[in-house]
Amino acid sequence: MSIKGTDFTRREVLKLAAGAATAGFALPWTVGGAFAQPAAGTLRAGIAGFNVINILDPAKATLIPEFYVIYGAFNALLKFNAKMELVPDLAESFKVLNSTTLEFKLRRGVKFQDGSDFSADDVKFTIERVADEKTAAPNRSKVAAIQSIQIADPLTVRIVTKAPFAPLLNYLTNTRTGTQIVSRTSLNAMGEAAFGRKPVGTGPFIIKDWKSGESIELTAFPGAFSGAPKVGRVLCPLIAEESSGMTAILGNQVDLTSTAPFADIGSLEKRPEVKVLKQAGLNTRYIAVNNKKGPFSDVHFRRAVSMAFDREVLVKAVLFGEGVAIPGVLPPALWADPKPVWGEYVTFNPEKARAELAKSAFRAGTEATLLVWGSNWWRRMGEIVAGQANQVLGTKITLQATDFNTAYSRAKAGDYDAMVMGWLGFVDPDEYLGEIVGSKGFRNVHFYGSQKMDDLLERGRTEIDPVKRKAVYAEAERLVAEDLPVLPCFCSNIHNLLRPNVKGFVQLPYSNFADQFGTIELG
Repeated sequence: MSIKGTDFTRREVLKLAAGAATAGFALPWTVGGAFAQPAAGTLRAGIAGFNVINILDPAKATLIPEFYVIYGAFNALLKFNAKMELVPDLAESFKVLNSTTLEFKLRRGVKFQDGSDFSADDVKFTIERVADEKTAAPNRSKVAAIQSIQIADPLTVRIVTKAPFAPLLNYLTNTRTGTQIVSRTSLNAMGEAAFGRKPVGTGPFIIKDWKSGESIELTAFPGAFSGAPKVGRVLCPLIAEESSGMTAILGNQVDLTSTAPFADIGSLEKRPEVKVLKQAGLNTRYIAVNNKKGPFSDVHFRRAVSMAFDREVLVKAVLFGEGVAIPGVLPPALWADPKPVWGEYVTFNPEKARAELAKSAFRAGTEATLLVWGSNWWRRMGEIVAGQANQVLGTKITLQATDFNTAYSRAKAGDYDAMVMGWLGFVDPDEYLGEIVGSKGFRNVHFYGSQKMDDLLERGRTEIDPVKRKAVYAEAERLVAEDLPVLPCFCSNIHNLLRPNVKGFVQLPYSNFADQFGTIELG
């Protein structure tokens, strides 16, 4: 098809998107056996949009679906309540002794799922294990500021940092932190490999069975300190496509899903057999680009591509309006400015994009590969970015489809040009900027290193005053929009689908899941 100008990218992609919206309900998905006909007291909680779980050891988990399960099997020192306020979890109380020392009083009488006692020793063991380089914990940076962990008595722990470290309380919560408390006794007895398959925590559910690529079965832990769960069993099928998860809940094959297709939210909200929960999410979506080699190693090429695609088109065609375009990596629902300043390089402008390309060592006809996975909205995101960039700049960016594990492995090895990417953290900007654009960030798979950025991030971590911290991170966001180590795209709403008989699930903006299983009732 011969296309002139940019009208095609605005009209045609929206036509494609509309087609996807009407096709969603026609996609078949069936599950056999126990998933189709639940036993009494069984919650069927579909993990939709994912078909891979690699490990369930909190210290080593990296994928969102892994933490979906970990939330229900473990507790941390702290957690967030329904108002996203920090509250005690395994800690009974906590206080700041000084700018570098936190003290936690632990709950008395807490048992691990194997019957062993929980104590301050397990807290010390857990956090030191995450901090140990040999563990290779993805979240090691979250505890790297800790200087020592002191056990005052079996139920009192003091955590001392090398310098003031503002994010630490947030990093000790039952979210994607890796600091969920594990049993020293159980892990040492089982060994790390076995523990990663059937870990032992203090949470309301025990991991009973795991069929790789298929499902996970949980059983209630009656001795949980938070109280015995109201359902005795949870079956979690892994459903690769979000649309299939939607079909499953409409067909009464599951009771709850972890997410839902953006295209169908409007229609689903009108259906009596399903309840839709949604709110602005704490996610960030972007195009990861290889800053070390290939065309994206040239900042002018990165800027040209960034100005060559329209983020508002992405929101409409990929999210069906269920989200907002963003000029940096911080989601607006977090701590970002609700009306951020859009730098010129993250604003759609075909004329300036071509002028910027002229400053680059690369020209029209430059070839590059953009990694995508699946046939869902991640792929549509890649199609639109590549299509618009090629049209505006005359580049030849092609898509290569693979699974997420392969794409991520290639990115970490530097064997890629660009890939669709995202991160979903929780409530601290260091989780985003530090992890994504910090030179030592675990999710910095784009090989970006900037002393100016690292200095800003260090200032943000040590600044206790929230107003001053916000100003530091605003400056870091402006640097992202200048250097473009990644190409920011959008933040999407989060969704859960529930059958009308499901009561007690509280949706939180970081996409929680199994942490609510203990309070769910089936009417």
